Amino acid sequence: MSIEVSEAGSDRNEGPGIVSPVFQTVVVGAKKVMLTMPWQKHTNPVTAFSVMGLFDRRRCGRLLNYGDAFVAHTRNTCADLFLGTDLEWMLTVDDDMIVPFGDANWFNAHTRFNLAPEFAGLNALDRLLSHGKTLVGALYFGRHELGRPMYGEGANIPREAEFARTAPLNLVKPTKWVGTGCMLVHRSVYLDIEKKFPRLARNGGRGGQWFSTSEHTAMDWIDRARKMLSEGPMTGEKAFKALEMLERASSEAHANSSLGMGEDVQFCTRAHNAGHQPFVDMGLLCGHIGSCVYGPRNTRHK
Repeated sequence: MSIEVSEAGSDRNEGPGIVSPVFQTVVVGAKKVMLTMPWQKHTNPVTAFSVMGLFDRRRCGRLLNYGDAFVAHTRNTCADLFLGTDLEWMLTVDDDMIVPFGDANWFNAHTRFNLAPEFAGLNALDRLLSHGKTLVGALYFGRHELGRPMYGEGANIPREAEFARTAPLNLVKPTKWVGTGCMLVHRSVYLDIEKKFPRLARNGGRGGQWFSTSEHTAMDWIDRARKMLSEGPMTGEKAFKALEMLERASSEAHANSSLGMGEDVQFCTRAHNAGHQPFVDMGLLCGHIGSCVYGPRNTRHK
């Protein structure tokens, strides 16, 4: 795994495998953004070019984490490094996305989406920042013929999926979760998840676990029951209280368990529980590279 970090205004470029704690910051206005690339190893040149089009050194830092095949781990690493800076926002773009960066002709030529200029010519960073939401992502589809819209309701409700395939639409809507392929996150989301779920928080040299699979809520209730039962004599009232705690642990785990969830669903569920509503931007349409560039017109419901 290799990590390269550069903050806004810096030409510093560390060699592979080196994490530099030294940053130089240039602030323009109130918004400062870490442009984050949690890329496994190789990426499509079209992806790289579109991300390059987003980078503005006057307001953006750069963070590249590559060579880590464990996706939750690499996202956690990126979030940890981001929180070590004073930047306010993190825009994360995956290694198989084509994001609009302000050139409508280029975007349409490389996605073949043939979108109207007002949508194909969007700049993903400007567009997502303009909403003032602490957690908002672009609309994209799974990278296969039956690819679903990558947000909660679109992925699970056929009628909503049909609606999503009429995109782009000048609409930003709340959702249970939104895919991490092109997602803007305010730093307060990570901090509030840590407050809400201390087991997931950074601890000494251990990084945070914002995207990891964890039964943290169930373990909290189990620890409370264990502590209560270990103190003083056992009574029927204590036993009944312990049973209530374990039943609550079971109920909450059933409702919010991250086992079997994708890391994007896990993260958004935790963010929502910590007070941050996820949103999907139905007008910011990204391409998803598989055997072709997948989007609303060349995917279908099973």
